Amino acid sequence: MIDKKRAVSTRGVKKTKEPERAGRTLNSIQFVTQAQKAPKGEPRYRDPANPFNTWSGRGKRPDWLRAYLEQGAQLSDFEI
Repeated sequence: MIDKKRAVSTRGVKKTKEPERAGRTLNSIQFVTQAQKAPKGEPRYRDPANPFNTWSGRGKRPDWLRAYLEQGAQLSDFEI
């Protein structure tokens, strides 16, 4: 969707080639590989009823862990 308040008219503007417009040639551009994905945190807590439920301790607490904590369990009970 076009934002009418931010739209800019290109009427009357002479179009130029991309490398020339930037003042560079294709030979002067250096390509860099993408950075590796940030590593996920190692799991620090595990659900005793389902070992596939893990939590690294970062971000929002998962529902399974909150349910245990509401029942009176301690966070240290779930440490790996």
